[in-house]
Amino acid sequence: MTRNARQRRIIELIKERDIDTQEELVTLLQQSGYNVTQATVSRDIKDLGLIKSQTVAGSYKYSLVENARPNTLGKFGTMFRQAVVAISRAGNLIVIRTVTGTAGTAGAFVDSMSYEHVLGSVAGDDTILIVCDTEENAENVKIQLESNLE
Repeated sequence: MTRNARQRRIIELIKERDIDTQEELVTLLQQSGYNVTQATVSRDIKDLGLIKSQTVAGSYKYSLVENARPNTLGKFGTMFRQAVVAISRAGNLIVIRTVTGTAGTAGAFVDSMSYEHVLGSVAGDDTILIVCDTEENAENVKIQLESNLE
């Protein structure tokens, strides 16, 4: 079975149920007839731009960022991981500290993710300010941003 078919199945699985570990995803794919390893699933998660989001119950699950443009994660994801020094939140604001001169690129990554609850962002030389609609949504966006650093 092809990579595209496997990745389509991953998307189906995460839409059908809450999956919180790569091991669980490996097991479900194997039950679906795919011969996969954890390393393969890890690459697929990265390729698909899956993030871990918090459920209503407070646990975490893999989710697809529906609004992300194709190839966004590949283009900016590595730069984002290399640029970010720290992510913090105060109320409905998120502040991302970056290596000097990289906030613009890291900010482009944030903008390309099209987070539903982000009202806007401003990038300077080494800092990005993100304004969210509520404190709770700011915490969720912060968690999603941090998941891109893994």
